[in-house]
Amino acid sequence: MKNKSLLLGAIAALSSVTAASAADLPMTKGEAVEYVKVCSAFGPGFFYIPGSDTCLQISGQVRADYWFQSTPDHIANKRNINQTQFRTNARIRFDARTQTDYGLLRSFFELQAESNAGTAPPYGSTTGVHDTFTVRQAYLQFGGLTAGFAWSPYAFYDPKYQAEFFAPYFGEQGRRNLISYTAQFDKAFATLSIEDNRDHRAGTTYGNTSTVLVNGININTAGGSQVPDIVGVIGYDDNKTGWGRFQVMGALHQNRSALAQYGTTWGYSVGAAGNVNFPILAGAYIAAEGSYADGAVKYLGVGGSQPNGTFAGNSVLGFGGSDAYVSTAAPFDLDRAKGWTVQAEAGLNVTKQLQAVLFGGYLKYEAPSIATSTTADFRYYVVGGQVNYTVVKGFIAGAEVWYQNKNPGGSLATQSPQSTVDSVGAGVRLRRTF
Repeated sequence: MKNKSLLLGAIAALSSVTAASAADLPMTKGEAVEYVKVCSAFGPGFFYIPGSDTCLQISGQVRADYWFQSTPDHIANKRNINQTQFRTNARIRFDARTQTDYGLLRSFFELQAESNAGTAPPYGSTTGVHDTFTVRQAYLQFGGLTAGFAWSPYAFYDPKYQAEFFAPYFGEQGRRNLISYTAQFDKAFATLSIEDNRDHRAGTTYGNTSTVLVNGININTAGGSQVPDIVGVIGYDDNKTGWGRFQVMGALHQNRSALAQYGTTWGYSVGAAGNVNFPILAGAYIAAEGSYADGAVKYLGVGGSQPNGTFAGNSVLGFGGSDAYVSTAAPFDLDRAKGWTVQAEAGLNVTKQLQAVLFGGYLKYEAPSIATSTTADFRYYVVGGQVNYTVVKGFIAGAEVWYQNKNPGGSLATQSPQSTVDSVGAGVRLRRTF
């Protein structure tokens, strides 16, 4: 009994000592883990990639388009033409930026998926082309250097404005493979860009479609790229705090026949562009771009893939044309096509949620005298307008109406039954941005 009492006493004493020691130990909580850290250096939406000093922004949009476009009564095979079309487009962008001792290092990548993108001819395929998937932009920047697949610095209206949903528009369009450098002098700037000649070709042949073989080679075939396009831009940019932006631009473009004896000729394009802001009116602005081209007509939007308009790419209400033409008879001269264009738009915020935009453009294309196509020369104009209403932040509903008119001109205006072809259209776009 005595031993038992001693054992119980020892256990009680040990418990007291343990409890007292535990009371003296510091109490700690688990530290919070910051999985996503906001990066405020480059604006809203950026966050640090864990374990690095690189900031990343992920953004994009999903939009649904529905539109109607009329066709002239005299167009052949009118019953095969799609007057109503639907299209769904989704984009996602990755913008990664790192501030280094030598300037900003940036990489930008944009993917686009599209469903039911009708293609010509004629005026959109009779069945929808579903699930197209493309790289819309992919480039890197370091200081003033830009390299990759990006908008040409020659383009102003297309990347910075281009409000049109469905209506066609003119000028330098789309993205090009390039390497460029921009020198900044406060608000003034100068850019020199070396760009893939193939991206700036208007079509893959030189004009006349009839096959003329010399030594087994079709003389209308364009030769391989030998020299890249050279693009230069100088301008002044006060958009962030002031009146707007202005730039002048020029480009050199080589046209080279597949047959050496039929020559190489240099084309060029020159232009001016800019925008003016009106701070006395909410969100009011005017933007315009104009160019003249001789042997480099894709800078006008001729002979390329038109981003908008169901009539793109066909010979009736399209932008068919070539930089140069080869004569179908000896001495098979290579002669350049010419043209000019102007494109403009004006916008205004009617209310905080409602925006109105008016737009219009004019294009004149002239083939050389050796061209044989009866519709080689043409003039084209488009006018229209749209309204956009912000339902809630990030969700915009818009509507657009437009009129477009094309008329083959000059000595080649012999299209039957009549030269002028025109069309009216209207459509709706629902867009969610994030």
